[in-house]
Amino acid sequence: MDDSDLLTSLRAEHPAFRTGADLDRIDPAVLSAGERVDLLVVLEEQRRWFEAAQLRVLAVMQERDTSRLALAQESVSLALQLPLRSAQGKLAQARTLVSELPRTLSAVSRGVISGEHARVLAEACWRLPDDPALPAALEQTVLPPLVDGRCVTVPQLRARARRAAMALDPVSAEERHRRALADRTVGFIPGEDGMASLPVVLGAPEAQLLYTRLTAAATLLPASDPRTMDQKRADLLVDAVLSGLPTDGLPVLQGRRPAINVVIMADTLLGLDDQPAHLTGYGPITADAARRLAADQSGTWRRLLTDPDSGALLDISEHRYKPAQRLRDFVAARDDVCAFPTCNQPGYRCEYEHITAYSQGGSTCRCNGALACRRHNQCKLDTGWNYARNVDGSFTWTTDTGHSYTSSPTIQWASRTAGIKPPAPLPAATVGEVQAAEDAAYARLRTKLAAEIERAGVAGDQSAQLAAEHALAAAERQRRRQLNCRTDPAHPPF
Repeated sequence: MDDSDLLTSLRAEHPAFRTGADLDRIDPAVLSAGERVDLLVVLEEQRRWFEAAQLRVLAVMQERDTSRLALAQESVSLALQLPLRSAQGKLAQARTLVSELPRTLSAVSRGVISGEHARVLAEACWRLPDDPALPAALEQTVLPPLVDGRCVTVPQLRARARRAAMALDPVSAEERHRRALADRTVGFIPGEDGMASLPVVLGAPEAQLLYTRLTAAATLLPASDPRTMDQKRADLLVDAVLSGLPTDGLPVLQGRRPAINVVIMADTLLGLDDQPAHLTGYGPITADAARRLAADQSGTWRRLLTDPDSGALLDISEHRYKPAQRLRDFVAARDDVCAFPTCNQPGYRCEYEHITAYSQGGSTCRCNGALACRRHNQCKLDTGWNYARNVDGSFTWTTDTGHSYTSSPTIQWASRTAGIKPPAPLPAATVGEVQAAEDAAYARLRTKLAAEIERAGVAGDQSAQLAAEHALAAAERQRRRQLNCRTDPAHPPF
């Protein structure tokens, strides 16, 4: 049987009776253009069949989850390498499809619609009142065009499902609007080239009013202003928000007013190289941008200095902090996000966590400290879950089923000597290993900065000499704190 005959045979079979080995035997290069389209459809049907099988497994996992904190979502997040919110969504979708939308799940299993189409119906079902007859009515209204072979994209289906849900919902239009208005939000999405998006979901009238006013205000600017209309609107929005929310009136998070951290290597701060820096909560930024921010005296930014060879955090720009506050600042800057591998809660929403509980002899210092959001701070309390911090800054979590998962190193501004291929996770560090690494890092940096001071002195470059002297002083302060921590483990190294 040649490839064309095999494809014809597989097209006639239900996805449950096809095998991956048969599909893999078909060489797309020997097929006609039309047969390649047919093969693409067959492969998509097969993917959808597996997707339906996975949804059934997810539904059972949630149904049989008897853990105190309902940790099925963490298990799914780790096993599938999904963000927690995505894992929650897949579990909710699976439960709804299995229990309330069986015809929709059957359509996914036959390869007629995708899991993305099915999710649209599940989301529409979530907006309906608690009436067992309504999900079937929703399917009856929305599914026919899909199962009849019509070409319907996910956005097209979403509009159709929303209309159907609104028609089935007996509550008034105003009540539906108030329910949707409760989901208004402002998000933060890191972008490329030092940019980010702030997606804002508002009521349509308020959103239209904001946009109209920004546009009107932009037209009042001088005609000679070289900015585009979009740039003017964006700049006016920033000015309006920052001037309307004075820092002194904002609440304290992690012991500080809202601020932004810029993490920069000692050599980059000195202008010896142009390695990228790290903006906490965002990611890499250019060296020039980081140097400008590190020199800013407005108080909005805090400079965090790192060893250029090891990437280890050395110092936080001087402020008169209490020791406990400096410890929280250090751990928040070092780890950036919650210690759970798939949790991206930013540091300012997390708390300092004793990896080894204080009640069990764990010291309050950076070696035994991590960031944990409220939920994952409770994950190891009588659940059978636990975790450890590794030498490379990553965390290894072990679940109650014995599965282990290791996060990426949390030192996201790793040294210039780091290879392109990420290193294998290292075992949890002993106290002696941590101290030896600290000793070596201090010796390397002190030698490098002393050489830079001598070079700048010979060249008569007073600016470079002063910057190197300041960096050396910061390294020596950090060294004294490390030694203090060794002599008194309960005393933070700050």
